[in-house]
Amino acid sequence: MSENDDYYRRTIELLEESYLRADAQGDVAGGSGSGGGLVRWERKRRVLAGAFDNDGTWLDIGCANGLLMETLTRWTAESGLRIEPYGLDLSSRIAEAARRRLPHWADRIWAGNVMTWEPPMRFDYVTVIADCVPPDSRRDLVDRLMAKFLNPNGRLIFSIYIPRPPEPPAEAPPASNVLRRFGLHFAGEAEARIDGELKVSTAWLDKRGS
Repeated sequence: MSENDDYYRRTIELLEESYLRADAQGDVAGGSGSGGGLVRWERKRRVLAGAFDNDGTWLDIGCANGLLMETLTRWTAESGLRIEPYGLDLSSRIAEAARRRLPHWADRIWAGNVMTWEPPMRFDYVTVIADCVPPDSRRDLVDRLMAKFLNPNGRLIFSIYIPRPPEPPAEAPPASNVLRRFGLHFAGEAEARIDGELKVSTAWLDKRGS
């Protein structure tokens, strides 16, 4: 087993049972990896909606139980946008649970490793968090998403969720620092804080402008 294979195995071991257990107990936010309930969820995740500025298709990588697919489409609709959500999760069990929870979207929720999975279509938006892959694979992740997942005018929304395991200084928030270190020109950035504490750092780059 390679070091990267071990990373993905450990990720599933760390997240799978806790996410499925939270969903089974009716904790929808917990089933998507966020403690504190739906109000706190919105305070942490709504910031991502600011990166959407046109109608289009959207793939959420690491979609878990699909809660972001539901909530972000509502948030963007408040600005008059129509976003069609799709999801990909590393865990086949979590993806299957998401399909059961969201049967109307069952045919657009997939399971697979983002570094080997081949998308059946291209998207106008892709959201991804840094720790979907090991730190030394993040430039490869960005390159792969830009080349294989996005439409010609697509936008990649790259985020760091906190808390997270300790990171080397070069990988620490803000998310724009990671993209800048890769020599990429990002189109915008934003963050979410609760009581002054950073919870989400996000930055986005446009395929046409990269």
